[in-house]
Amino acid sequence: MAGERGDGPDGRDGEYRTARIGAAAALAAVTVVILVLDALVPTYDVDPVVIGLLLGSVGGLLGVDALGLLRRALS
Repeated sequence: MAGERGDGPDGRDGEYRTARIGAAAALAAVTVVILVLDALVPTYDVDPVVIGLLLGSVGGLLGVDALGLLRRALS
């Protein structure tokens, strides 16, 4: 059964996909807040490595779904 294995839209894959997208959106929002603080507060200085790690995490979370969509389109 598709729902039991997690392969169908009603299985765990849909739940994990929603969680990944939500986590990516939260990380993107945190990144925007950090960048706005960096621009507005003269004493606040953010390391570019932190921004790179946050954006890399967002890309990784969204990349998992992109690969899944590509795999489904090719099969």
